[in-house]
Formats: sequence, structure tokens, C-alpha cells
Amino acid sequence: MGAALAGALVWRGTPTPESPCERAYAAGDWPSAVERCAASYEQAGNDRDGVRAARAALQLGDRELDRAEQLARRLVTGASRGDAHTVLSYLALMHGAVHEARLHAMVAFVAHTLSGDRRALAGDALSLSQAAWKAGDFAAALGAADQALAAAERLRDRPLAWSAHMARADALRRIGDTRGALDALTRASALAVTPCEQAWAQLKQGMGQMEDGQDGLSMLDLTLAAQAAERCPDRFVSTSIHLNQAWLQRRRSPAAAAASLDALPDTEQQDPEVLLLRGYLAAGRGDLVAAGHYLAAAESHDPLDADWPWEIARTRAELCEQIGGPLGDLLAAYHYRRAIAMVAALRVTARAGAAYLVASHRAPYEGLIALLARHGRWRDALAVVLQLDASDMLRATAASREGRGPGPPDVAAVAGPATSAPATVDDVIAAWRGRDLVVVVAASPREVGSGHERAYRLRITGGRVTGDDVGDAGAARRWADDLFADPGNRDAARGLGRLFVRDGPAGDPLYVLAIGPLGKVPLAALRTPGGPLAVALRPLVRVLALRVSGVEAAGGGPPVVLADPRGDLPGAAVEGAMAAGALGAAAQIAGSRAPVAATRARLWAARDAAVLHVAAHVRAVGRGRVLQLADGDVEPAEIVQRGIAPRIAVLADCGSAAATDEEGWGSIAAALLEAGTAVVIATDRSVRDADALSVMRRFYAQPGWRTDPARALAQVQTALDAQGAPPGSWAAFSVLGRPPPVP
Repeated sequence: MGAALAGALVWRGTPTPESPCERAYAAGDWPSAVERCAASYEQAGNDRDGVRAARAALQLGDRELDRAEQLARRLVTGASRGDAHTVLSYLALMHGAVHEARLHAMVAFVAHTLSGDRRALAGDALSLSQAAWKAGDFAAALGAADQALAAAERLRDRPLAWSAHMARADALRRIGDTRGALDALTRASALAVTPCEQAWAQLKQGMGQMEDGQDGLSMLDLTLAAQAAERCPDRFVSTSIHLNQAWLQRRRSPAAAAASLDALPDTEQQDPEVLLLRGYLAAGRGDLVAAGHYLAAAESHDPLDADWPWEIARTRAELCEQIGGPLGDLLAAYHYRRAIAMVAALRVTARAGAAYLVASHRAPYEGLIALLARHGRWRDALAVVLQLDASDMLRATAASREGRGPGPPDVAAVAGPATSAPATVDDVIAAWRGRDLVVVVAASPREVGSGHERAYRLRITGGRVTGDDVGDAGAARRWADDLFADPGNRDAARGLGRLFVRDGPAGDPLYVLAIGPLGKVPLAALRTPGGPLAVALRPLVRVLALRVSGVEAAGGGPPVVLADPRGDLPGAAVEGAMAAGALGAAAQIAGSRAPVAATRARLWAARDAAVLHVAAHVRAVGRGRVLQLADGDVEPAEIVQRGIAPRIAVLADCGSAAATDEEGWGSIAAALLEAGTAVVIATDRSVRDADALSVMRRFYAQPGWRTDPARALAQVQTALDAQGAPPGSWAAFSVLGRPPPVP
């Protein structure tokens, strides 16, 4: 939601303000800069002043775009041809001509390379970032923005660094990494000096807070943005503030939202975002016919960027469901499938950010699952789950970082993570024969007809697919939040226990694939209606996918223990010694108290270990997690690329199964599973050293831990619960299993 292509992102240099043109330009006084710089260009023939006039005109929007283009076209044959092509690139973006924008940006890059203008090359990276963003290639947009930021820091160019942080925020926000986007905006706000910079940064922060569900903070940011915009001549920012205020008001005060839309200029009334929002407001007051007209009109216009069409298609699907009847449901399914196809296309360009993107674009999948479930079409619902299969997201973990050399950012590359041949529902059912799997999903809040979403449980067992409506989706999501915050919350534990666990043979393991917010539920904390732990009746094994790529590891090598790699975790050192003793004389131990250091090379050497036990720090770095070893950090991607696949991995670390998304894609545990590990025991949060040692000592004391680690851990947790140990001391540990291979 909210306009994102900001004129404020146009790069501008930092000349010493000597002439009237330069002073007006450096101050961001765009109307004055246009007139003074254009006059200087006409009188003295100074190309640099012509470029400043064109850039200033670009900032002023519609009323000066023709002038910006006329100036840039005149400049393309002169010494400032590279800067002229940069302006033409932004003009093309504003007109929706993405291919033309890329070409101008590339020509600018070549020209600036030949002239050796490093500052201009950084500006070209920003142009390429915007072009990639507009085309929906968000990974390339982020890479180009990163390159611009690195250049800005080398040049110590504050305005350029501000623009680069803003571009990074746009790319991260579209990928779905709201946390990363807000961090980039915080950095941009700290660099903002001019009123326009302050207004744009506050506006984007408000948009991010809104998407994060922080409406109060969002309203504060939008108010501050409006105050700064009073001193900013950029019409785009004031228009965007009105539009985002309408988004924020639409549920609490529809009349105020409509008033905010009415306050927009006539030229903005046919904007797809305005039409979409008017469609929401019409549906909210029950005028479904008017809502349909608004949505159809929104879809008929050129989209704001590649990320908009799926949202309109998804909303049209919800509207058709609201209309109801066989035809309404048929049209709803059609529009849901259109939205899913659009998201799938974006997912390819997101590459390493695909997990974040799908986590934030899951609504059409869940909407179609709910529609099919209402009609008891469980096989068809499973087919949609298969489309959303998390194994594609695990492969996103394997995507390597793209090194950036001296060449231009590659905005045209769309190669995503490798994918295996499509699997059918019959393939999946056959692969899971002999195992008992449940798939649980709580449908996302709807834009049309919200408040009545349901949670569903699909079950695959005995070669059949069945399913159930298991209650209110909103309640399920609240329980998930409550139980994650407090594993001892018995109401949430019992409520989710009824949702997750079906009757089955006592003692047989139950595999659980939880989608969306339910993916963060600590399975060990779930309880039966009578109060006992669910794992006391059936071991619960979390899976992150219906299918896997590659071959499961045999684990023929000796056990390996990596403990306290950096000498700052005395509890981990004790745990490592205990684990080495339990694993026997063949175990190889490395760490602060061992003769051999726990280095990256020692981890690589454990690629085929029968058991790998790691007691070390796992910390958040940017959008991911890394394992800290003695000589450096290890990213999940490296684990997959090097094929680190012991048969059993025990990660008694802080948050080894956690990631910044809900399901745990991109975690250290997920990477080991993707590399070929059969079973991973990991934690979803920080655990005290004493608690980790207690759980691990009891785990290795179980006679069947090698052959049935899920049952062994369940027995430990059941015993600790019976002894009154607080759930926070043992419920963080979970068993993650590798799904069966699908033919």
C-alpha cells in the first residue's frame, strides 16, 4: 500500500554552492533551481547547470516533466550525456516504460564509466535499482541499492547515502522484509536534512509501520511527514501522505478515508491504488457492485509496479466470494489462481529473498485453500499447498550472494533458486504413505469480508487426503502469538492442540507442516483437552515442506562435537564435553577446551557425520541467521552449498531453528535439512545454558535416541513437565524432520 516511486530518490551531487543555481539546487528549492539553472544554461551554455535544471524539474512532477525531458534531450549530445540519460531513465520510470528506463540507465553507466565520474556511477546504480524495482525484480533492486550505498559511503556523500537507504527500504519492503525496511528507513531518517528528505523518510516509515500492524506509530509518522511536507515543494510527497492516511483510516473511519481520497488532485483519481482503495471502501459499506467497478477500473490501468496486479486480482477473488453462489465461487477461484501466478512470477525474481516475499504474499494461496476447503475439496486444497511448498523456500536458502564487481548491477537477471520437476498430489500422497501428516493453516485476514476467516487441517494418511474446519482463524493466530510468547499458556496450548493434533495410534509420530503464523508454534508445548502434553501421546515432528530435493544423507562418518567455538560460552563447553562422552570414543570434539578449534573447516569436515552436535552462538545478521565459529560466521547458504549433512544434527543453540520469517525458512536447521540431514533437533528461541544442558543430558540418556530421536526428545519433555519444570526451560526444543523424497 502507498505510493513508493519517490521523486526524492533522484540522485543529486553535492557541489559547493557558489552560483544562484547551485545554491537553489543544493537547498532543494526546486522551483527556483529550475528557473535559475535553466537561465544559466541558456546564457552560458553550462551543461552542468542544464542537468541541474532537468533534475529539479523532475522533482516537481507533472507540471515540469515535459521541461525536464526537453532539457535532457538537448543534453544527450554534450559532455553531460551520461547525466542526461539518468534523467531520461527516471522519466521513463514515471511513464511506466521500464525497458526504456533500463536502457537509459545502462547508457548512463557506460558514459560515466568512460568519464571516470564515480559519483555519477553511484547515481546510475540508484537508477538501475528503481528500474529493477518497477519491473518486480526486487533482488536486483536491492543489489543495486547496496552498490549505491557502498559508493556513497566511500564518497562520504550524505544525500546519496540517504537516497540509497530509501531505495533499499523500497526493495526490502516489496520482498516482505518489513524489519529490514524499517531499519533502512531509520538510517535514512538520521541522514535527512532537507524538508523533502524528512517528509519522504517519515512517510515511508509510516507505510512500514502500517504494514507491521502498528497503526498508532504509523499515524504519528504520517503526521510528522505532513508537517515536513509543508516546507517541501514536492507534490508527490503530499499526495502520498494523503493516500496513506486513507489506507490507515479505511477500517476505523471509512468516511475520513474517503475524505482523504477526495482531497487528492483530479489527476490522481484514476491511479490504480486510489481505485483499489475506493473498491475496499465500497465493499465495506456493502456496495459490492460499485466495488466491482472500482476493482475492474484499477486493473485496467497500468500498474504502479509489478507488485500491484496480484493484490487487485486477490481482492476481486474475495469480492466474488462475498457475492456468493456457484458462479461467484467459480470466478473467485479463477481470480485467486491469477493472483497466485503473479506472485509466482515475482518469486522467481526475488531469488534469495523469495522466502520473505512469499511470506508477505501468501494471502491468495490461503484464500484459495479456504475456498476449496469450504466445499470439501481437500485434494485440490492440497494441490495449492503444494504450490506454496516450502521446499522452494528452502532452496532460496541455497542462493549464493552475488558478488558485485566494477560492472553495472545486473537488473535483467532473473535466475532464481533451482527447482525440481513439479510434483502432483498423487506423487505426494504416495511419498507420504506409511506416515501421518497434518497440514494446518489459518487463513490470512481478508480485505473484503474480513472477520470470518477459518483455520483448516488437512491430513494425509493411508493414501488418502481428508480435512477439517478446525475453528476461527483469528483465534488460532492469537493463540500462536500467545504460546510463542509464553509456552506455559495452557489455554493457548489446549486450543492449538485441538487444532494441530488428530486422533491416531498412540506412540506413532505425527508430522506437522504449519503454514504462516502457525509455523512459529512450539509444538512441544501443545496440550490435549485434558491437559497432558500432546507429545506424551505422539511425538511431533515439524516439517518445512511436502517434498525435498536431493538425497538424504547416510551419515557414515564419526560423530562430531563443536562446542564454545569462541571461548565465551562456558555452559556450551560443559555441554560439549557431556555430548562427546555420550557419543562414545569415536566422537571428535573441537572447541575452546579441546585441542582442536571449532572452525569453519571442522564444520565442513563433519559433512557426513553420524551425529553433529553444536553448542554455539546463533545470531541474527541483517535478514538472516549465522552460526558463529572460531574463525568466522557460517551462513545457511554455505551449509547447503557445501552439503553439510550429518544424519542427525543437534543444535542446542539460541534460535537455531528460528529465522526472520514465521516458518523458519532460512534458519540454520532448515539449511541442514535441505543439505540432506534426516533429523535436526533445534531451538526456536534463546535457552539458558543450564536448561540446555539439562535437556541434552536427558536426551542422550534415552536408549533410543539414535534410532528414534523424536520419541526420545518427547519422553524428556514429558518427564520435565511432570516434574513441574517451567515450559520455557524445555519447550523451545523441537524436532525437524526431512520429508520423504517425491518421485
